Order: sequence, then C-alpha cells, then structure tokens
Amino acid sequence: MAGTTFKKINVNRRRKVYPYIRKVPRTKYQSDKETTIEIGKVVFTDSSSETYTFVEIFISAPTITAISVDSVSSGQADVNIFVSSVSTTTITLNASQAFTGEVHFHAMYIGS
Repeated sequence: MAGTTFKKINVNRRRKVYPYIRKVPRTKYQSDKETTIEIGKVVFTDSSSETYTFVEIFISAPTITAISVDSVSSGQADVNIFVSSVSTTTITLNASQAFTGEVHFHAMYIGS
C-alpha cells in the first residue's frame, strides 16, 4: 500500500507582491505523489446492492472505505457494507441485507 505526505502551503506567498496591507493567508495542501480522492454517498432504498459511477478519473482501481448511515432514523443501518467490485470508473457496494439509508464512501488512489 502506498503512502504520501501532505504539506500545507500559503498560496498568497507563491508570487512576489508587496502590498501595503498583508492579505489573509489562503492555504492548500500539496502532496509529494500523485493523489486522486473522491468522497461520495450512495442511497439504498430497500435494496442490498447499488452501483456508483465515479466523477474523478482514476489511473487504477482505488482503495475504498465505506460506512452505512441511517438517514431516516429508523434503525435500519445496522448492516455490514462491503465492496463486491471496483474498477477505475465504477464501484458496486453490497449490504448484508436490504435496508433503506445512505452509504458514505471514500475512494483514494495514491501513485507510486
């Protein structure tokens, strides 16, 4: 499994500008490796399997973490969520039984 470190940088200090009043720092994170991250949710409506199509473009199959969330407060989200298939464009999430709620996931690819 690959790992990376992120550095917090101030975007306002990237160019030489000498204003009278100093601007508020605008920060962003910069990685030392190629990283693609997508965060999303899939809505389950009395089903045990759903498919999601990624918005981001992944070079290879990403690593997925997923958790079920009870969106209607009915206590139905006490299920196990697992990934049955993952590719560079889609992910298929399965539940241990049919339920109504949301599944929040993180898809992450870190290059070598």
